[in-house]
Order: sequence, then C-alpha cells, then structure tokens
Amino acid sequence: MTRTRKMFLYVFVLMVCLGVLQMDTRPVCAQSLTYTIQKGDTLWDICEKVYGDADLWPKLWEMNPFITNPHLLKPGDVITLLKGVPVLKSAPVSVAEKAPSTKPPVPAVVPPHGYDLSSLASTDGVGFLSTGEVVTQGVIISGESAKVMLGVGDTLFIETEGNLPVVGDRFTVCKTSSLLKDPVTGDDLGYLVSYVGKVRILQHVRGQLFKAVVEKMFGNIRKGDRLLKYVPVSDCVELAKASREVNTYIAAVEDQRVMVGQYTIVYFPKGSVEGVERGQIFEILKKRQVAVPGEEGQPSETVILPDAVLGYCLVLRTTEDTATGVVLSAREDIPNGAPMKTFFWTKLPRFLYSIPPCRGE
Repeated sequence: MTRTRKMFLYVFVLMVCLGVLQMDTRPVCAQSLTYTIQKGDTLWDICEKVYGDADLWPKLWEMNPFITNPHLLKPGDVITLLKGVPVLKSAPVSVAEKAPSTKPPVPAVVPPHGYDLSSLASTDGVGFLSTGEVVTQGVIISGESAKVMLGVGDTLFIETEGNLPVVGDRFTVCKTSSLLKDPVTGDDLGYLVSYVGKVRILQHVRGQLFKAVVEKMFGNIRKGDRLLKYVPVSDCVELAKASREVNTYIAAVEDQRVMVGQYTIVYFPKGSVEGVERGQIFEILKKRQVAVPGEEGQPSETVILPDAVLGYCLVLRTTEDTATGVVLSAREDIPNGAPMKTFFWTKLPRFLYSIPPCRGE
C-alpha cells in the first residue's frame, strides 16, 4: 500500500470516528421521523445521537420553530427530524403518525430597537480589559456606618482625584486584577477591570472629599475600592454587521474563570481600531488536527481538520484595543484562549430568538 493511500485511509477512518462521515446509518423512511425529548437533552445531543453529527443542530432547530431555547428542551415533547438525512441504526426514532403540534414560528427579523439583554447580563457592569495601567478618578475611604460591605442605599465618603465633581455626578466602583498573562502567547496581557457598583455624589464636604450614596451593585463594595467616571451603557444592543473579518481569541473571562459557558462575560484583545463594534457577533472555534503515522521510520504528519464551532459571542462594548462580549450560545465548555472570528450572518441567528426585543421609545 502506498504512503498516500495509507494516509487517505487513515484520515477517512478518523473522519468517520469524528462524525464528519457516517457509516452506521439506515435509509430515511418515506414518512417523517420523530424523536421524543428525554430529560437533559439538547439539540446538539440529539443530533449526535440521531445523526452522529452535532453540527446539524441549527437545521434541526429550523425544522422545529416551537423550540425557543436549544439548551432547555421539555421532556416528552416530540420533534420532527430532518428530511433526507440518514439516521444512525441505533437512533431512538419513531415514524410520525401525525405532525407534532407546533407554535407559530418566531419571525426571523431584526428587532428595530435591538435586543434587551437585561435578563442575561448587566451591560452597565460588565467591565473591560485594559492593556495598560488603569487610571482611576477616586477611592472609597469610608462608609458612614461601621459596615464592612456596603449595599444599595448606604452612604459613604469618597475622595476624588482631578477635577471636582458636582452633586449628582456618578462614579463606577471598580476592582482591578493583578497583571494577567495572555493565555495564548504567555506575554503580559493587561488588567481586568471589574465593575462592582455605582455611586452618586450627594454633598461636597471639603477639598476632594465628598459624601455619596450607593445606587447599584454588581458585586461586593468595600472601603478602598477605586472609582471611575460613570459612562452609561444601554442594556439594549442593536445588531451590527461586520465589514471585515477579525480573528482573535478569548483572552480573559469574568471572575478569572478557566472555562466559559452560556451567558459568561468574556474579553478579547481586539477593539475599535481593528473594526470591532458593539452588536457584532463572533464565532467561538475549536481547532482540530490529527497526526497521521508516516511510513516505517518516518515522522508522522499533521492533518488540519475544519474548525468546530463551539458557540457565539455578542460584543457589548469596545475600547480601542479590546472588546467585551457575552456568550449567547455554547455547545460545550469553552476554554480561556479559544479562538474567535467574525460571524458574517445573512439570516438572523436562531440563538437570538429567545432574547426579547427592546421596547420602542
């Protein structure tokens, strides 16, 4: 057997194992096939179980528009399977006696006022990734009471830096991480700035000293926390189509987590200078490659397989060189450092169907 043929057969068998090709299949019946949802099922699990290819889940969702969230399926519901796609012999499918009841499909149109993310993430409190030292504008020096942790409605004293604020001005309370390492390159990355609350100036005491009140909390607020000028960010996010492809990766995760799931806040080292804008969508990818054994005495060769899509991320805010996003869809746990690239959508992505539209003004 020649080396080329041996490599071809090796890759062929590997693709079968990965589900790229399917061998253990049976012809699809002329009648429609259905599947009864079991506890813990997701559309990805069902596609893997029925077809051996989890990447078919968007098409299966399109076949069953009554499903509002591919992660949360109701046990006992019956879904219609794809027509013309062979199913595995071991797949627990049934011949449809009648079409399953469905609710009217959600119109695949972009809401005129954007998507309301208030139930998923407080865009006012997502923070940002800073590639340089963070310059703050003040510090909490004391609470008015002896409480260690402050809550909404508590009064406190802050010392500002720079220009004096006026009564009614607001500051964001933040915490800055120690210097982070880039999960991909290992170089110094920068600092993760986490927002923990918002305070409003009540009274000028003297000099740079002011009395303030806690208006909102995203985390624990304590004496010594630093202050940044408050810049409002709306919970209503309008979709934005990208004009060029941007390749990047997840460089940091909220609370410095190791793994990422649905609705996790992530940060990446590309910003407005690179064309990243609020409202753009990025694919989160998984690189795939295998080592093909060489002839006897020869080194193995690496074969690059197509990237797998692990999920999708919506950009919430940007700086010149970084961006903050929320993961709206995740097929599995996503590691810090996972590659990302611009998603050029033509039809409205189905994972947006379960997010409510913003109310018009």
